[in-house]
This record gives sequence, C-alpha cells and structure tokens, in this order.
Amino acid sequence: MNLIKIMYFKGMVFLITAVFFFSSCEEPPPPINENYIVLENYELMVMRKDMGKNTWSGACSICEQLRFGGFFDWRLPTQAELLIMYNERNNIGGFDTFNNIRYWSSTPYIGGFYVCLNFTTGQIENYIDNPNHQPLAFRCVRDSSPSLTSVIK
Repeated sequence: MNLIKIMYFKGMVFLITAVFFFSSCEEPPPPINENYIVLENYELMVMRKDMGKNTWSGACSICEQLRFGGFFDWRLPTQAELLIMYNERNNIGGFDTFNNIRYWSSTPYIGGFYVCLNFTTGQIENYIDNPNHQPLAFRCVRDSSPSLTSVIK
C-alpha cells in the first residue's frame, strides 16, 4: 500500500512540475524598438521615422530593398494602411503634421498618379510620380505576422 502512495505522490509532483514549466513557456511580447512600432490591432509594423522624400517609384524601390530588423519584406503602405498610420500618428510618432507634408501610399490612381495623404489636413490626395515634381515623404511598413520566408537568414 505504501508503494502505491509513493508512486501516486511522485506522479502528482511530476504533473504539477510539468504544468508550471509549460505555463511559464509563453511567448514573450515583442521588444519595444525605437526604429519601428507594431500596431497589433492591424497586424502592421511601421517605421517610426520618415525614410526621407522621394518620387513614388524611388520610395517603392527603397522600401523593397530595405533589410532591417531581421526582415526583408518592407514596402510602401496601401491607402488603407496610410489612413491607419494617420489615425495612429501619436502612437507611432515622428510625423510632421504642421507643414503640409504628404506621404506616399502604394495605391495607384490614374495616369502616373498615386494616392497620398496630407498629414496636416488628413486629406487623401493624388500626386504624380515624376522626378520634376516635389518629392513626397514616405515610411516603409510590413505585415507584422508574415510568413517565415520574410525573415533574413
């Protein structure tokens, strides 16, 4: 009878130890990064600082070539994502909201024009991709829950 009690006790100790061990193995929250922010509600990662000013095609090229934070799938935001960025601008930080700064989106309009957003007024506008026109600001974004193939090995 004592042998059964001892085996029962050892089994319970093992089970309790396993429960505590596996419950402590939860994935930690993503680290806070000064260069980008993860907008978890939108599954979107956004650069915290402007990448400069450029034509639409130049901005696209810079985002596509960016290798940063262990990822290589950076891109210009869509029109919808740019609106999210505008709405979350205080959480993201670093936007110039006083000088009629326009930000590129990846969304085409017509005839070489692309959708942009004025971060002073919050208005959607269209602007041409032409090196003879004033360049616009841009920030690169990426999906925060992409496939494993987007990670630099």
